[in-house]
Amino acid sequence: MDIVVTTSASSIVSRRFQKKNNQIANHPHHKLAMPLWRIYSNPSTFTPAEKAALAADIVPLYVGAGLPGFFVNVLFIAVDEESFYISGKPNKTFVRISIEHIAIHQPKVEEDGAKIRVWMCDMIDNILKPHIAARGDLDWEYNVYETPRDLWKTNGIGAPENGSKEMKIWQGENKPLAWANGELHSKI
Repeated sequence: MDIVVTTSASSIVSRRFQKKNNQIANHPHHKLAMPLWRIYSNPSTFTPAEKAALAADIVPLYVGAGLPGFFVNVLFIAVDEESFYISGKPNKTFVRISIEHIAIHQPKVEEDGAKIRVWMCDMIDNILKPHIAARGDLDWEYNVYETPRDLWKTNGIGAPENGSKEMKIWQGENKPLAWANGELHSKI
């Protein structure tokens, strides 16, 4: 059975990352995106409490970028050992993470984005290490995809521009709101 955890910054924020949140928001390289994290692992790898703790630690990274907490989606996808092969052999100690960024993209490497991309991976590493690497019994890897923003909607609404008045309201309300002609049209 797959367990889906969607976190909300207003309801779940890890104390360990509250201080980090301010450092992240003020960092000159901070430009992260609406994330969809898919965490593939053996059903016995994480307890429900461990899943909730990891999901909660992911939220501040994005809320610190000025994105609403409801943008942060974390899915734990259980994969039985018989269906998870590494090097052609069943494996129950590997964690595979796919992260999809939608709302904001990193600058291209040729646009001096290499430092920002390294910084982003360092932030992701800092989130994952206490939950995965520190255990000592797991191998893991992740990758980050960037989905074109114009191919994304939430509740059928195209998201407002980052940093706009509308996005700040979305963040404050922690949910998508419809807009027409620059005015709040209706609540979803």
